[in-house]
Amino acid sequence: MKKIYRFFLIIILFFISFIIYREIEEEYESSKGINQSVLSDNGLFNGKEYASSGGMKDTQLNNPESSNTNTQDKVKLVIPSGEPIGIYVKTEGVMVIGVTEIKNQSGVKESPCQGLFMPGDYIVGVNGEKIKDKNELTSIIEGSHGKALYMDVIRNNENITVTVTPVKSQGKYMLGLWVKDDISGIGTMTYIDEDGFAALGHSINDNDTGTVMSIADGAIYETTLINIVKSNGEVPGRLEGIIDYSKENIMGRVVENHQYGIRGYMTENGVDTLAYGEWIPVAKKEEASIGEGYILSCVSGKPVFYKIEITSVDISSSAGNKGLEIKIVDERLLDMTNGIVQGMSGTPIIQNGKLLGAITHVFVKDSTRGYGTFVENMME
Repeated sequence: MKKIYRFFLIIILFFISFIIYREIEEEYESSKGINQSVLSDNGLFNGKEYASSGGMKDTQLNNPESSNTNTQDKVKLVIPSGEPIGIYVKTEGVMVIGVTEIKNQSGVKESPCQGLFMPGDYIVGVNGEKIKDKNELTSIIEGSHGKALYMDVIRNNENITVTVTPVKSQGKYMLGLWVKDDISGIGTMTYIDEDGFAALGHSINDNDTGTVMSIADGAIYETTLINIVKSNGEVPGRLEGIIDYSKENIMGRVVENHQYGIRGYMTENGVDTLAYGEWIPVAKKEEASIGEGYILSCVSGKPVFYKIEITSVDISSSAGNKGLEIKIVDERLLDMTNGIVQGMSGTPIIQNGKLLGAITHVFVKDSTRGYGTFVENMME
């Protein structure tokens, strides 16, 4: 009896091992189709091996080609990411959104800021003293006792002084000024290199004014996706996630917000968490071609290559961050998102084993299509 029992036990264990092997094999198959001789799935996603072997020092990664002394033959290498990240930035001073009327003590409506401020102005100082945020500005206004305030303002990159007198309303002094000093949301990390990181592929703009936000400080955070709202042909879909804004969860610091995205440096925590993967070459604009490509995305919870078609290429400077036009053709991604959704800006675009660019926009009426920018632009 014991021999028969052992025999059946061995048979059962064999079948369990075979099933587990097939599941692992199918997981690798989900990323097949990319040229294995150029970019290996096995090498790209083997945890933190490359981060630890890359020689991390002072939160930087050593580019395998950085020791190449022949600058003509030197190839720029990066680690493509595709990870959703939480982004938080603070403005330089306080950003003006608009002005409004307030009722004075007599019940008469006044607008003390009308004609003095424009949407997109940055208030950076009051009476010769710098201010950091809207709370500080509010305290100064409420403590003015109705005396004129001399405000240092940056407008279209020029410094001007605006004089305005607060009005007493509901027992305290006000200006009737709408302002903000920060913005947050979810985007996608494009790449990590020896200098830091780049993300988004387009600038962070204020939703109310449409202007590029001038930032004084910012950070990126590890994010847990909890839901994907699919695009429906009327409004774009979006990624929804939980962002832990604690200091311990900071992955990097944002130091620049420009037309082609945000850039910054990684924290040690960020390098340990996000800098997995294989270094691959950066493609020049001239190497882009109409035809097959891939995006690398972690919207499913793990990094996966999804097939796309590059339908148009425009390398002229007038194209801005819309030099690439793409179409999502991978059924797996279409089943999850119906195409491109908000939060996928910055998703790496790979062609012929090289990082070519990043997704920047989605077509609202056809979410399978969108624009991308060249990674060369992001590095300028």
